[in-house]
Amino acid sequence: MDEIAEPLRGVNALVTGASGGIGGATAELLVDRGATVYLTDVDDDAGRARAARLGPGAHYRRLDVTAESDWAAVVSEMRWAGHPPNVLVNSAGTAMKAALENTTLEQFRTMIDQHLVGTFLALRTAATAMREGGAVVTVSSLRGVLATAELGAYGAAKFGVRALTKVAALELAQRGIRVNSVCPGSVATEITASAGFANDDIDAYVRSIPMRRRGTPAEVAGVIAFLACADSAYMTGADLLVDGGISAGVHTPKKQTQKA
Repeated sequence: MDEIAEPLRGVNALVTGASGGIGGATAELLVDRGATVYLTDVDDDAGRARAARLGPGAHYRRLDVTAESDWAAVVSEMRWAGHPPNVLVNSAGTAMKAALENTTLEQFRTMIDQHLVGTFLALRTAATAMREGGAVVTVSSLRGVLATAELGAYGAAKFGVRALTKVAALELAQRGIRVNSVCPGSVATEITASAGFANDDIDAYVRSIPMRRRGTPAEVAGVIAFLACADSAYMTGADLLVDGGISAGVHTPKKQTQKA
């Protein structure tokens, strides 16, 4: 019965970007399903508060995904506590919106550091820390599959996340480490609520989504949890799009009719 109620019992998970958004929803779901979860972030107050709400199965630690020393410190602490990581979810990152000609070199490098360097360090950490196999889930984006105007720096980094994920899947498969990515579409998070996206016509965008709505962090978390558990045991190197169908193709919009 416990295996049905808590299918991730015995799993030790490290989740980055876990103070909110997709990372936070993922941490909550993994704890709910029985895993011991180390929530990591650079927002210490929000991270500690979330871990406290989740109970004894959750632990908060500070981790800047661009800092090698932070990765080493958290993994060392997990081992010392008897929780060697066998699941790693790399969800940390932010987004910025600007045309290429208006993007500074510093802004471009920030996107590459947060998403691509962070993913590199996550994958390298998993390769050395998961001595008895495990599962890694990277968070790319629909913008890492379909190029999007004004998201050049972010999209370039997210395309790279998918590439690194596939390379790691090839290199680590024989060691029992599965590596997959999720590619969320439009999901309502703190990032998309920021000032940089204020001029977007969200209603028009939603009408272009076949399912006619935006996704939620919890819905993406469900896919991540699937990739973290034994139900996906024969999957590695995959990109799972969680986008309401928008990447499936194009449909012709219908004229809006006004009611009398």
